Amino acid sequence: MGKLVMGYWDCPYCQYQGISGDQGKCPQCGRPRGDVKFYMKGYAEGQTREENERGDIEYLDEEKAKYVNRNPDWYCSYCNTLNSDNAEKCSNCGATRADSEANYFDQLKKRQQQQQQSAQAQQAQQRAPEKGGSKKWLIFLAVAAIAIFGIVKFMSGNTTQGDLKVTRIEWARSINIEQNIQYSESGWTLPAGAELTAQKEEVHHYDTVLDHYQNVQVERSREVLDHYETYYTYKDMGNGYFEEVANERPIYKTEYYTETVQQPVYRQVPRYQTKYYYTIWRWTPARDVKATGDDHNAQWPEVTLRENEREGQRTEAYAFQVVNEKKNTTAAYQLSEADWRNIKVGDNLFITARRTGSGAFISDKDGNKIADIVQIK
Repeated sequence: MGKLVMGYWDCPYCQYQGISGDQGKCPQCGRPRGDVKFYMKGYAEGQTREENERGDIEYLDEEKAKYVNRNPDWYCSYCNTLNSDNAEKCSNCGATRADSEANYFDQLKKRQQQQQQSAQAQQAQQRAPEKGGSKKWLIFLAVAAIAIFGIVKFMSGNTTQGDLKVTRIEWARSINIEQNIQYSESGWTLPAGAELTAQKEEVHHYDTVLDHYQNVQVERSREVLDHYETYYTYKDMGNGYFEEVANERPIYKTEYYTETVQQPVYRQVPRYQTKYYYTIWRWTPARDVKATGDDHNAQWPEVTLRENEREGQRTEAYAFQVVNEKKNTTAAYQLSEADWRNIKVGDNLFITARRTGSGAFISDKDGNKIADIVQIK
């Protein structure tokens, strides 16, 4: 058994504090010790003390400790007085112990349950106004969502711009000319149409192959038990005293050692394959022949092919430019050739687009689509 330590209690009637646990009545108001909680001075419940941190512990001397009953006090069911486990009758009212069942720890558990229920009730009361606050928060979120939806819908809507006068039309056509050029190349396969000039056995790749194992010294570490340290906790005995309980915690140290392990050693083995060297003719983009104009007479440029040349890809683009005389702004758009041929310099157009500026098209004054266009500047 551990050493006994003096406990203390506070009078629940007159609030007199620091009464030693061996006193059954309050020295100030004279009332018997009622529903109290014992404590140690300078020590919080659940704390631990190291071997060298016990200088302020108030131990009972061994002679006095011999006569202390280590069982908890019992509560008188009639007057709520704490009585020693040795007493068969209540020191305050004389009622017999047989008529009382609860001891100090039973009463402590009951008090803790009451405190827990009281805390839960307080939390429920605090949450009640929060429900109203949650409602307000939900209303705020709903209003914000509606506002965001309205903004998105507005931005995704269309706006039609009038007073636009066509000031210029343009077209451009281009033909890419390809030239047949002979290249000297090499590879692991011979392409169709290639003329072989040489072939050799060369390294295609390397395979990693296990060669052998070698012994290697490796340093390792492990945690091993070094010793035990004693620390102390203090148990409420429920009778005005506390019992010191010795506990042990293991202390480990890091131990280093070497170990011989087998480590694989690999080598690189070359793998050979036939490599082909050849010449091959390829059609290669060489130059562009272009034609442009500012009228509706779009035509392809005349092409004069040189030796080993041919016509390649053809590209074309059709555009117009408008001016907003009220705002003194200009813009240029591209569109299909068929729609472009319906536009003339001097025409007045309506152009509809999203408020973000994307998805523009030629429209009537009511925003009905006539032709798709793409803004280029």
